Amino acid sequence: MLYIINKSHTDNLALSKCLQTASATDVVLLIEHAVYAALELSQSPLTAMAGSAVTVYALSPDMQARGVQQAACLDFIQYVDYAGFVELVAANQPIRSCF
Repeated sequence: MLYIINKSHTDNLALSKCLQTASATDVVLLIEHAVYAALELSQSPLTAMAGSAVTVYALSPDMQARGVQQAACLDFIQYVDYAGFVELVAANQPIRSCF
């Protein structure tokens, strides 16, 4: 399953709820304001995911638009552009948008 999260973890519980149900074969994609959760110092629920089998991606153009630098993010976060977003959607079914 592909979970697409678009809300900041400080304003919304979507990311926390998603991580409670995600399994080892699931993928989480952070878009829009959710990319702030990738920051190492953000006190994000993602910090507990280090070493987890769940794969977490962040959308690079949304990070750039918000001034989020990869160097400041958690080590296990992977990055995709819009083409990578499409590839994740095509490769991971079903898809759940979490708002």
